[in-house]
Amino acid sequence: MFLKGRNIDECINARKNNLDIIRFFAATLVIFSHAYPLTYGNNGSEPFAIFTNGEMTFGELAVSIFFVISGFLITQSFVRSNDPVKYFKARSLRIFPGLIFCVLLSVFILGPIFTELSLMDYFKNRDTYEYMSTITLYLIQYDLPGVFQTNVWPTAVNGSLWTLWYEFFFYIVVAILGVTRLLDRRFVLACFILSSIVYFMGIGGFYSDLFRYFSAGMVFYLYRKQIKLNGWFAILSLVIVILTAKFGFFDYALSIFGTYLIFYIAFDTRLKLENFGKYGDFSYGIYIYAFPFQQIMVYIFHNQLSPLKNFLYSFPVTLLFAIVSWHLVEKRALKYKNVSFKALFSKHSMGGTSKNM
Repeated sequence: MFLKGRNIDECINARKNNLDIIRFFAATLVIFSHAYPLTYGNNGSEPFAIFTNGEMTFGELAVSIFFVISGFLITQSFVRSNDPVKYFKARSLRIFPGLIFCVLLSVFILGPIFTELSLMDYFKNRDTYEYMSTITLYLIQYDLPGVFQTNVWPTAVNGSLWTLWYEFFFYIVVAILGVTRLLDRRFVLACFILSSIVYFMGIGGFYSDLFRYFSAGMVFYLYRKQIKLNGWFAILSLVIVILTAKFGFFDYALSIFGTYLIFYIAFDTRLKLENFGKYGDFSYGIYIYAFPFQQIMVYIFHNQLSPLKNFLYSFPVTLLFAIVSWHLVEKRALKYKNVSFKALFSKHSMGGTSKNM
């Protein structure tokens, strides 16, 4: 490109980036944004929804950021491994252990405490156990019997989980493109353009909407040697994003200029925030635990909380559970991503043999 500056590939090789804090910030934005519909029943007074004239909320902005970064990192993961089995094992270990832990806590701890049914009726109810189908991602159930029935946003236990199916589906898309040798920068750029056209024509629903952002991240990874990170272009991108947010067409601009801004901030060495995640990657835990705790706060305070108080009360508890989930479940699960199935079963087999000796 004509821009001067380091290209993204040089930044990746330097192994220093600010992606952890960006994802943490995005997860926090989701909590703040959800506080409005969970306390008021709608997004009408959400600050970013007001600023963008209803075009996007902070929560939708955060999800867009997540999918851009995910598209970049997941493409990098497949290219580097070039092994579908290792790739899917790594991806599954990142999503499912934390999700399973969250779902089981919801069914066996949160549900019994906050249900308006008797414990016998709660545990006899078929819907209690059908909630665990959420672990599959595809059959997501949002309510538990008798739980949060009187909340402003009634019955929903964890409304954030809907994005996980799309996330995992796009993992499959990357793998298919990789196996068929279509994980090529020109083809993926064409996919991004096509998904944008499909979305702006009003067809394709969430798939085309979220894939625009996911494929934007893919494009930035595959063109990492060509894309330069230039301060002046970052400022121009910021101006365009702000102007379109205020005056319209923000959704058009975000997937291109917003994506550039994300990676400019991610690889700007002057920020010195690359050690933010050294104690753990809590963004996923924050994302999957926030909604239930926000609903709990609404329930405890009898629908009398303001959005700001809901956010301030929910965030510390959510962060605590995200930290516990990371160290107790997610981090331990990820230790197995480079262990072959053969070695894993052999280890357990030998362990079992030795105990019987």
